Parts: sequence; structure tokens; C-alpha cells
Amino acid sequence: MKRIFLLMLAILLVGLPAFAQKDENNRIRNAGKVMVEVLHVPDDIPKDILGKAECVIVLPSVMKFAIGFGGSYGRGAMTCRGAKDFSGHWSAPSMMALEGGSFGLQLGGQATDFVLLVMN
Repeated sequence: MKRIFLLMLAILLVGLPAFAQKDENNRIRNAGKVMVEVLHVPDDIPKDILGKAECVIVLPSVMKFAIGFGGSYGRGAMTCRGAKDFSGHWSAPSMMALEGGSFGLQLGGQATDFVLLVMN
């Protein structure tokens, strides 16, 4: 019995990193699609403002749902500029999550893409 438990635990521990890696790759891919879409909209983020941003956070498909009590949940990626004065190359992405709750007179649901610029 103990061997079976240890074997199941080993299989679980080996499989979890592979699943997490696939999830992160999908998150980065979706964040990239959202950023490309935002930059190709006629009223997109002005280039001078994007040029001053130290970091960019992209949260694709943040879900919000409420029936009296509500919540929001989304996952995305963040990348920041390198160098001393934040004028260098963009860094590797780091994973971000957005969560929240609310209550009051509300009913409905929506999915929204967020692009947040961190200026300083």
C-alpha cells in the first residue's frame, strides 16, 4: 500500500511541472495576441506613452460574474525594461494574477482584456 502511494505521488510530482509549463506558455501566447490586437487598433496606445512605460502587464480575458455577490479572475504576464534608466530591452515575462470580489446590487458577466502600463 505504501509503495502504491509513493508511486502515485511520484507520478503526480513529475506531471505537475509539465502541466504548469503548458499553462504558462498558453498565458504568454494569449497575452501576446492581445498586445498585437491593441497595437493594431486605430485608437491604440500612443507610441510616446508606450515608449515611457517601464513595465507592461497584459491580462487577457479577465472574467467578471455577479449575482448579488461577484468576483473577477484573470491571469496574464508582465514584462519590464532592463537597464538603469529602464530604456533597455524587455525582460522575460513573469506571471501575474488578478482577483477580486464585490457585493451589492449587480447582475451579469463579462470578459475584458487589460493592458496596464507601469510608468514609475
